Amino acid sequence: MARAPVDTPAAGPVTLGRFGRFLLVGGVATAVHYVTAFLWLNLAGWPAVRASATGYLVGALANYALNARFTFGVKGGHGKHLPRFAAVAAMGWLLNAGGMWGLLRLGLHPYLAQPVVTILVLFFNFLLNALWAMRPHRAESAPSS
Repeated sequence: MARAPVDTPAAGPVTLGRFGRFLLVGGVATAVHYVTAFLWLNLAGWPAVRASATGYLVGALANYALNARFTFGVKGGHGKHLPRFAAVAAMGWLLNAGGMWGLLRLGLHPYLAQPVVTILVLFFNFLLNALWAMRPHRAESAPSS
């Protein structure tokens, strides 16, 4: 009996290869987040939490587009995946904003607080996306005849 390749749905939604692609895509989305936050913080003079929260939303849009195709191989079904991804992103947004607020209250500089929060949100987002939001639905994972 042949073994399933490492990244097939049969191998499970949480694989090392998938996590690696999630990290790569997350790096791009995080760069979009940070650049957006930096611009709002330094050019528009926004408060750090508002700038970070806005950057997170812009990064989330890039994140969905890249993760749907590149990381999780979503082929259609965006009507089901996108709302779930948005729910995970909303929870991640709350964790990001709350984490920033808390770390700033503890006296951490925004440029030190943001990476700490990003790492915590990263693991939360991957697990929820892999196990629920981007997981193939029955019709998508059924073998074709």
